[in-house]
Amino acid sequence: MEARLSKFVIPLGTSLLDAIEVIKHNRSRCAVVTNADTVVGVLSEGDIMSALLHNTDVHAPIDGFIHYDFKFLSERNLPKALDLMRRFGVTLIPIVDDRLRLLDTITTVDVLSAATVGEAG
Repeated sequence: MEARLSKFVIPLGTSLLDAIEVIKHNRSRCAVVTNADTVVGVLSEGDIMSALLHNTDVHAPIDGFIHYDFKFLSERNLPKALDLMRRFGVTLIPIVDDRLRLLDTITTVDVLSAATVGEAG
């Protein structure tokens, strides 16, 4: 996996506290969860808040709070990503290959930056 993607990735079994740190630094309000090299789901700030509101210990693993039915694309396509973001309220779209290995991500910042550039041109 490329280094630039590592800021979006947390391994299965990561603690809620460590997941909070990753999400805080990637500024996309969620993270991609992997098991070895395979994407298995996503975890959002909302998922973490829900866990904490249910008195889950911050050192508990994230596994029970992951969205395993996550939205993804197989290629970088900003219009499709925007559609997914609008329809499902997600802020990060993983781009994966046919074996669900992470190739790239599309964030709301990517989509907004492209829209701004498109309007300026």
